[in-house]
Amino acid sequence: MSMDTATPLSGKTPDLLHQIDHLAQRIRGRLKPTLVARTVRYGLRRDLTKPIEHVTAKIPISSRRMTQRDIDIMLPEDASALPPADQLEVKWRRLFLDKAGIENGYVAIDERDGSPCYMQWLFGQSEADIVEDLGGFPRFGRDEALLECAYTPPSHRGLGIMSAAMALFAEHALDFDARYVHTFVGTENVPSLKGCRKAGFDPHMVHTRRFRLFGLLRDDSFDVMAEEDPRRSWEL
Repeated sequence: MSMDTATPLSGKTPDLLHQIDHLAQRIRGRLKPTLVARTVRYGLRRDLTKPIEHVTAKIPISSRRMTQRDIDIMLPEDASALPPADQLEVKWRRLFLDKAGIENGYVAIDERDGSPCYMQWLFGQSEADIVEDLGGFPRFGRDEALLECAYTPPSHRGLGIMSAAMALFAEHALDFDARYVHTFVGTENVPSLKGCRKAGFDPHMVHTRRFRLFGLLRDDSFDVMAEEDPRRSWEL
């Protein structure tokens, strides 16, 4: 990978994803309103030149570009019929959509009835400005892509869709000559980490975000793991 972040990068630009993550942790009681706090994520990477074991879900799925109809179904403006936690999930994804746009979105389709059952966004080098505007990510090289903001609606959870869909979505990066695809997951989110590993993503870096003065100031560091770091090959 033509990565420019072998040494840590830092920045102080507020960003949507981490405001959301910080708020979510506050809601779950993991962060206290202190002078200094931090969140840590693993950056996982898939090398598209290396074959992976075929990943299947418990239902037949396919992948395609996201459409407005998919948004209307998966992220309804009126989400009051959903449980409170999912109402918040939908609100967050709509905020992400406002910045990321629909053009870079992909959906997995339940082949049994044609309904969208999973969504995520894929960004290449030509979308570098969007990624910078989202904030909370390192600068990627020309042969790299970013896969972010996954969501599975309640109707399709527990069917193993995440891993199968991520494996399909990542391969779309070959369309713009990317070799590496990155994604980021909180260190405590073991189910998502397992899903990413199954989709061919391996731990590659550690992203640490520090909140100072009760969250008024933020800074990021991205540390690429040493080749011998045991976390690169762990089994969850």
